[in-house]
Parts: sequence; structure tokens; C-alpha cells
Amino acid sequence: FTGDTYSLPLCYVDRYILTACGVGACLALVMLNWGLSIEKSAPATLMRNMDIVIAFLVQVFLFREHVDLVSVGGATMILLSTVSVTLEKALCPRYFWRI
Repeated sequence: FTGDTYSLPLCYVDRYILTACGVGACLALVMLNWGLSIEKSAPATLMRNMDIVIAFLVQVFLFREHVDLVSVGGATMILLSTVSVTLEKALCPRYFWRI
């Protein structure tokens, strides 16, 4: 892994896909920064944390990759924390964002 050299994919379709992924990731970060400047940062950050859970589910069910107990625990902790903060905001909206 550390001794490998980088080389472009031989197929032009793969090069276009790689370029599209880079451009898409850059646009996603620009939109995230723009959204964080418009919205309160706490709800936007909670929604951003759900990307980790969605990526985990794609890894497990779509790519059929092996997962270990630490990955399952991490995804579960992120999911539970996001759900608990969302429920707290829904049940106590007046006291939630006071600080």
C-alpha cells in the first residue's frame, strides 16, 4: 500500500468517473459550507453525520463487505445520538437551542 505508485486508469470511462467523483466531492463540500453559513450549525451537522451511517449501510448491503463489531458499534452510536438529539428538539423545541 505505501510503496505503490499512482497511475491513471487505462480506460477513459474510469478516468471520467474518477474526475466526476472528485468534482462531485468538491461541490458537496462547497454546498455543505454554504448550508452551514445559512442554517444553524447543529442541525446541519447532525444531518451530515447521517452520511456516515448511510455509507456504512451501502458498504454492508450493496458491496457485501465484511464488517466488524467496532464498525457496527460506531454506526449505532452515531445513529442513536442523531435520533436522540432530533427527538429532544421535537419534544422540547423551546428549551433545546437556548444556549
